[in-house]
Amino acid sequence: MLVEIDELKRLNCLLQIYVEANIDKDFSILSNDADPFFIMNRDGQLFYVNDTCETLLEYSKSDLLDMKLQHLFVKGDLHSTGVFFFEKESEKLNNFDAQMISHSGTQIDVNVTTFPIQFKGEIIGTYVVLKDITLIKKERRLMSEKQATAGQLAAGIAHEIRNPITAIKGFIQLILDEQESESVYIKIIESEIDRIEEILKELMILAKPTRKKFERLNIRVLLEQVLMLMETQALLNNIEVERKYLLSEEDIHGDANQLKQVFINYIKNAIEAMPYGGKLQIECAYYNRSFVRIKIKDQGCGIPIEIIDRIGDPFFTTKENGTGLGMAVSNQIIQEHKGEMKINSNTEGTCIEVKLPIRLK
Repeated sequence: MLVEIDELKRLNCLLQIYVEANIDKDFSILSNDADPFFIMNRDGQLFYVNDTCETLLEYSKSDLLDMKLQHLFVKGDLHSTGVFFFEKESEKLNNFDAQMISHSGTQIDVNVTTFPIQFKGEIIGTYVVLKDITLIKKERRLMSEKQATAGQLAAGIAHEIRNPITAIKGFIQLILDEQESESVYIKIIESEIDRIEEILKELMILAKPTRKKFERLNIRVLLEQVLMLMETQALLNNIEVERKYLLSEEDIHGDANQLKQVFINYIKNAIEAMPYGGKLQIECAYYNRSFVRIKIKDQGCGIPIEIIDRIGDPFFTTKENGTGLGMAVSNQIIQEHKGEMKINSNTEGTCIEVKLPIRLK
């Protein structure tokens, strides 16, 4: 961002007035209790740094205020995501993941949110808010490795099972052709074979995810389409569906079929958790400017605390006829959409919370 020296001085004066007027105010983003953040001027120079940013980057404030962006961000990240630093792109909110370098030389994974500072009708600088996601990235890598292993195992199991199943189905058909009437036992065998084939399909989804078609999606419309499919099942189980949308029209970027699969799975689980009826709440709202948060709440008996961390592990299930793959596949889809999922549960019910990044205009 190239700004003439005299113009930069004028803008810096305005930025100083703005900072002094807002600093240490409880209602302001400029709070020492906030996430790490700094303010930069129109030339990319750090102008103000809060205490938590100083702690995160291991520099003193005086050192940081002598720095520009290129001193803190990994060079490749700054080049690929740095459009927000320039005048044309500085007028809107941006969000992305990047790496920064601390004073000790450690690379820190961060989620970066930037948005302009407008004062007296001019853009005089930019907020750069940071969130340390080093542990989250590590957990994602471990989960990805775990899912890759599970996928390889699933592919091998599916291949080994499919051939004998095909042979068994063929011989059952021959037996049926020779009998005058169908045996109840044969029907049971056929039913169980069909179930095995459904499990094989889920294994293959886990092993070889289908090709995704990412497009612009309206999250509210997508949720309504899912509820249209699931509402009949809810009514049959004496379950009232309550919607609470706290956003107007908001777009995300994703694969519609895969996200529908995720929400169908979560809502189906919520319905099954209330065999005697109850209320199913679907909430959708903004989260931290750059995400939408969807909550699916049931009034079931909850998930025991000793197993809640295992929900989502391949082949782990609490259902008598479950495979334990539905949640694993759903988690994989959310991660591929750069989202997050967490479960809160107690004896009064379970809440599944999904965060998906907003599609920037």
